[in-house]
Amino acid sequence: MLLGLGVDAWLTSQVQAMHSDAIPLLTNNAMLASHHTDPVSGALSRAALDRLLSEFSTRDGQSKSAFALIMIDIDGFKAINDQHGHPAGDAVLLACAARWRAMLRESDWLCRYGGDEFCVLLPGTALHQARVVADKLMQASRGLIHVTDHAQRSAEVRLTISLGVAACAPPVVMNTTALLAIADRMLYQSKAAGGDQITVISAQQEIHG
Repeated sequence: MLLGLGVDAWLTSQVQAMHSDAIPLLTNNAMLASHHTDPVSGALSRAALDRLLSEFSTRDGQSKSAFALIMIDIDGFKAINDQHGHPAGDAVLLACAARWRAMLRESDWLCRYGGDEFCVLLPGTALHQARVVADKLMQASRGLIHVTDHAQRSAEVRLTISLGVAACAPPVVMNTTALLAIADRMLYQSKAAGGDQITVISAQQEIHG
């Protein structure tokens, strides 16, 4: 898969391929090498996310294409760990990531940001389109997840998630790291309002208030 390339070079080649359409972009499900995949959830790692943000910031800054980010947090995740144990929490992360990947395009990137927070990168996506994706992710999370607790008993966990969405599009172009910070703030607005909801903002709205 990596053809002898380092992680940074491999990720760079994938972003270049997406922008040039020279070769098909690999799906998230195909990216299984342990050094750039989170071992618990199966999503891309935080290190891979940081590299992708850097690459997209450089290339989208040049091409001035639309770009959106979604931050996701599992509501009440600490309570799941406390009640059922950390292996059950890990099973929830794995199940959620699988459900979310099924809602995304091949050109989208699902990454674990840390803990129970995830980030979705949506290249070529305007704010209204990202809002539709966020709604699909929310709906996909709501089914029951079956886990085994610390006493080896079967249990069912019913989930909700909170989401923050930020996007930029020409003529407003924003560094993707800055855009991530905005999406993260939108996420915490969703959580402060009680969770199980989506808060969205565009870069233009952020700049002009």
